[in-house]
Amino acid sequence: MRLMSVVLPTLLGLAIGLAATPASARYLDIEDVRAMAFDKGIVRLEEIELNRRRGIWKVEGDDAYGHEIEMKVDAVTGRIIKLERD
Repeated sequence: MRLMSVVLPTLLGLAIGLAATPASARYLDIEDVRAMAFDKGIVRLEEIELNRRRGIWKVEGDDAYGHEIEMKVDAVTGRIIKLERD
């Protein structure tokens, strides 16, 4: 019985979290993501890839000085999750 008092609230929480992002949610299109990349200093794109399972755009490219930039963007909200310059 004690296990159920932990498992049931956890399962309900997961169900509510999944319901908050409907399967029909529209993703940003590639042109929006390209514009975000250019705004963040990428001048040469090497890769733009959408991971539909995770709902994340991954962008790799170089800045004007040849330094690599990696950016990850939430495909629904457009929030930048990661921006790393090497």
